[in-house]
This record gives sequence, structure tokens and C-alpha cells, in this order.
Amino acid sequence: GVEGLQFLDRLIAKRKAMGGTSSFANAIDAGAGVGRVTKLILLRRYGSVHLIEADPTWSKRSRVYLGRKRANICTFTCGRLEELDFSTYSSPVDLIWLQWTLQYLTDVDAITTLRNLATALIANGVLVVKENRPYGAARSDRFQMDTPDCSGRYDITRSDAHHRLLFERAGLHVDVAEQGEETNTYAVKCTQGM
Repeated sequence: GVEGLQFLDRLIAKRKAMGGTSSFANAIDAGAGVGRVTKLILLRRYGSVHLIEADPTWSKRSRVYLGRKRANICTFTCGRLEELDFSTYSSPVDLIWLQWTLQYLTDVDAITTLRNLATALIANGVLVVKENRPYGAARSDRFQMDTPDCSGRYDITRSDAHHRLLFERAGLHVDVAEQGEETNTYAVKCTQGM
């Protein structure tokens, strides 16, 4: 939570320094799970958050986790990010936070998801992507695939170069990148002309 809030504050400071607006009305928490990012990061800087989660159980739990007061200023959608159409989103947002979600998607679905989400951003809006990265003895030039519980679920840990290729293919460019001990966090924007 603290690390993510500090990253967001640096983005906000950069935006203000470049003459951008200082008001931040709404954001999207994409792949929201139980709503941890919304509660600990986004609602501390945004007036409202739209949570999108594919799993109906997690989507319902997020309302409880957030509590009535926070949940009342949020909206909720249950759906797969790669299947949703954001081009008709009624209220474009200046920030979308996508954390530990691409790791469950194939490259094709990840690109589709990134493209879809980008259509919900205002001009010069930011898509924050936080994902695990290979670390320790793992090779940084290859992705890793893990099937933690042998249930058919898998997750893919991609290298920095791999993530950047996905962003490029989705028509996005990296504005800011930070490397944590086990994660990479990116602020990406739409490439001009997209």
C-alpha cells in the first residue's frame, strides 16, 4: 500500500509540475480482487473508483472489505478485462491501476486488455501496471510460468523487456518505470496518434 501510494504521489507531482490539473476525480481499479488497491491507494487520492473484477465472489467481497462508506462512492463491474468495451465508457478517467493481473493472461489477452483499458483514459491519462518480475536466480531475459496449485490456474512472470513489448504492441509507451525487489511498476500512456 505505502509503496503504491508513494508511486502515485510521484505521478501526481510530475503531472502538476507539467501544468496538469490538480484535481483527480475518478480512477479505475482493473482486476480489483477484494479492493485492496482501491482502499489503500486510490481512494486516498481520488473522489471515486470503479472496481472491475472477473470473479463474482471477489467482486462481492470487495464491497465488504471497503466498508459501506467507501463502497458507496465506488462503482463495480464484474467482467473479464479483455472482453469489456471501454470505448463507450461514460466517464473517462485520468488513472487506471492494473496490479498483478497481466500475469494471469496470455500475451494476446494482455495486449487486448491494455488496448481496451487505454480507451477509458482521458487525453494524457495514465495506466499504472504493477507486475512481478523474475528475480533471484531466475534469468531476466525469459518469462517464468508457475502453476501454484495444479488447478489449471497459471501465472506468468514476464521480464521488463517482455512487458515493454506488450505495451508497444498495445499502442502504449512507458512514461515512468520503477523496479522493486520483486516487482516492476510502470506508468504507461497512449502513443500519439492512437
